[in-house]
Amino acid sequence: MAKQKSGITEKQVAQKPMPVSQAAPFVFTRQNFIVLFAGLMLLAFGFILMRGGSQPPTEWDTNVVYGFTRITLSTTFVLIGFAVITVSIFWKSKKS
Repeated sequence: MAKQKSGITEKQVAQKPMPVSQAAPFVFTRQNFIVLFAGLMLLAFGFILMRGGSQPPTEWDTNVVYGFTRITLSTTFVLIGFAVITVSIFWKSKKS
């Protein structure tokens, strides 16, 4: 029978275990979270505006349902909120 070679070389046996490296710093900074929170507030405000005013369930008023606040203003706040949230994700502080 032929002698089989071991898969482990002498260098691998003599190596010391790698030291545990320091944890990487967190990617988001305080400014990122502040901008993210502002974007979430704009988003929530836009959805609150989409709810509109109160209307009796037996009446249908097109001015309330299809008004400026529900259609245009709330959509603008929601889109601005999503844009601010996107900016907060890609925001990089000037220090690093």
